[in-house]
Amino acid sequence: MDIKKKVFAELDKICRPDAILGTNTSCLSVIDVAAVTKRPDKVLGCHFFNPVPAMKLFELVKTW
Repeated sequence: MDIKKKVFAELDKICRPDAILGTNTSCLSVIDVAAVTKRPDKVLGCHFFNPVPAMKLFELVKTW
């Protein structure tokens, strides 16, 4: 989580303000990742269900 937060804090600085930042995770808190940015409303989580080739299900996690 520490590395992911560090990466998102840096992305927040270098990406355009209207850019949406996404992360693939199934166990880390997307809200905790979003909290290190100035755009928590533009951070989302993505979760693929396993097995990916057989499951046609994809979850998007909204932060705010």
